[in-house]
Amino acid sequence: MSSDGPGLDILASIENGQAPRRILEFAARGFVPLSPAELVRAVGSMLAQGDAELSPLCEETFRTFDVSSLLGAVQMPEARPEQLDAIALRTHERRVLEGVLQHRSVSNSTLVWLARRVEADLQDVLITNQARLLAAPEIVESLFENPDLSTDIRRRADEFLEEFFLKKERDRGEPVAEAVEIEEPVSPAPAADAAATAGGAAPADEEVSKDVVVRLTSLTVSQRIRVAFRGTREERLFLVRDPNRLVSTAVLKSPKTNEADAEAIANMKSVSEDVLRAVAQRREWMKKYALMSAIVRNPRSPIDVTLPLVLRLSQRDQTALSTDRNVPEAVRVTARRIVQRRML
Repeated sequence: MSSDGPGLDILASIENGQAPRRILEFAARGFVPLSPAELVRAVGSMLAQGDAELSPLCEETFRTFDVSSLLGAVQMPEARPEQLDAIALRTHERRVLEGVLQHRSVSNSTLVWLARRVEADLQDVLITNQARLLAAPEIVESLFENPDLSTDIRRRADEFLEEFFLKKERDRGEPVAEAVEIEEPVSPAPAADAAATAGGAAPADEEVSKDVVVRLTSLTVSQRIRVAFRGTREERLFLVRDPNRLVSTAVLKSPKTNEADAEAIANMKSVSEDVLRAVAQRREWMKKYALMSAIVRNPRSPIDVTLPLVLRLSQRDQTALSTDRNVPEAVRVTARRIVQRRML
């Protein structure tokens, strides 16, 4: 049936929660005079409404929809966020998911959920929508949680951070002091296995005053990025442990972050693997032996980063590492083999 008649009234009444119970029961079974695409939308709205009696019927009806019906629903400009969400949760069809990703009404929460799961070609569709990413940076953060994230998308996500967040800070017109080398670098604080979360207590890796913790955890992502780029050493070393990758990356891209800061970060047990990888990729920092050694000894460091670095350690440190149970077994075994070969 065309959407220009009674069918539209039925759909609108279901969407708005005003349809009589009998109509809802028929719709849940797929027995209402709606076009296939409209029926998908109606069932999607009912699933979102969570009626305990009708939801199982809706689930059963949803499984009968073919790809063309789902595709027709996501191509309708009038499709609602909850309908797009219901579809995204229940299909693996690439064309349908692409329609969801590109729809103007799709919610940020749906995009966040999809970002953690979609394959490389759909990751490309997602990251191309830069206006949406700028408004909701948590979508980019979720991309980094995708186990199938492609190298190209990771690079483009990093470029997005650089272009849309850090470039804004550089262009604000306010001077940012460049990092300077100090004659006696600050020794890193003793490592501690403290979890760092945006809403948790200050990590034990570095002492952070209570007022700084309270102030920073109340900021939005964009505000935390600005502080990560321009803030004090205390603020930056707290934010480098932020669970949002955009924030922690901003600390490493700040011109105020120097080798002493990088060494402190390398000794932290509460920073993410991505942060430690980024530190290790800075060649000028890795020329400092203490920093390089800290990266190797940090159990959170990526194995593919630490194993080649074991060869650059001193014989004394290689020997110590060969029996260090605080590092991953692969690192310990590599050090032990080097020591054993040297003894032959």
